[in-house]
Amino acid sequence: MKIRNGALYGLPLLLIGGIAFASYSGGNNPVYVRDALSAVSNKMSYSYGVSKCKAALNGDSQWEMACSSLLTPSTLTFTIQPADKAPYDVATSFYLTASNEPAKKASGEGLLSYLMINNG
Repeated sequence: MKIRNGALYGLPLLLIGGIAFASYSGGNNPVYVRDALSAVSNKMSYSYGVSKCKAALNGDSQWEMACSSLLTPSTLTFTIQPADKAPYDVATSFYLTASNEPAKKASGEGLLSYLMINNG
């Protein structure tokens, strides 16, 4: 009977611990990529409503980010690099370059303009 009670209490604790670890581990994304995902999604949400950004490794070391919301007609795409790769000083751990026209246009509007996104 003691084993059953232990299992009843232990199983939920293991489940909660697993969920917490998965939530906070951040997957395989470097810190600067996670920071960029969070910053762009938060700033887009102010202008475009709830936004969702996803990042994927393109090639060996190039991170691409795609962001969308219900109020943006098309997906905004950006290249993410660490701050030390930026051609100028940035106040964040990441450096963004707009990859498509909607991203170039949006990077100069609303709170996204504070991220100093390169449009080149």
